[in-house]
Amino acid sequence: MVSNALDYAVDLRLIDKNPLPDVNWTAMPKGKRKVDKRAVPNPIQTRSILAVVRVTPRSGERFHAYFGSMYFCGLRPEEATALNKRHLDLPEPERNPSAGELEFGWGELHLDMAEPYIDARWTNGGTAHDPRHLKSRGAGEGRTVPCPPEQTQLFHEHIQRFGYGDDGRVFVGEQGDSISKVTYGKLWRTARAVALTPEAQASPLAARPYDLRQAYVSTLLAAGVDPAVVAEWAGHSLAVLMEIYATWLYGAEVTARQLVQKALGH
Repeated sequence: MVSNALDYAVDLRLIDKNPLPDVNWTAMPKGKRKVDKRAVPNPIQTRSILAVVRVTPRSGERFHAYFGSMYFCGLRPEEATALNKRHLDLPEPERNPSAGELEFGWGELHLDMAEPYIDARWTNGGTAHDPRHLKSRGAGEGRTVPCPPEQTQLFHEHIQRFGYGDDGRVFVGEQGDSISKVTYGKLWRTARAVALTPEAQASPLAARPYDLRQAYVSTLLAAGVDPAVVAEWAGHSLAVLMEIYATWLYGAEVTARQLVQKALGH
């Protein structure tokens, strides 16, 4: 009996010192995945926060395109963290001969991996991030996301200013290492406090960077984009998209009916 107890204690110490070899995605319980509409910023609120992020001393400019990729491309934070040069398919800007300004076009992001934040004790490399396959995708299965001109410009400006990491990583910390969740979380809270009114700050509005992704999906649905297309771009199944963003589907349905009515000639 004593021997078994000692063996059990030793096993616990080994588990604590040696992280498990893999950490699987966990599914959120059904019925708890619906988005709180109060947390989702509209385009004006989002751009206000991003504008403050850009001018925040020290780290703001470094994270401007990072946050932008969540809003304009719908990336999860772990997908933006893992973004690499090989994932980018961006057109070169062209100068408008009459206005003399650079114009940016649509690009694409070919995602194939994510680096979720995990306690360093539980990662294979002993770091706070560990490479994983995309959420809701099998190993080696990727997805392509369109990159609108506004984010294409942010990428070009970011790369021109900071370059790539040694491994081709798009977003790196000041020392060339992986970006810190603590750093960008603090930056987000600072920018939110400056950009939003006291009343809005006291609400759930844009409380987390992840709310940028939710704003992306809800905006597409409200604009009448086919939910199946939105689900593909966001990396959801259609059933999960319907469950999480059900409160936006009515507005999308109204827009779709208006489009049909117009096509029918009424």
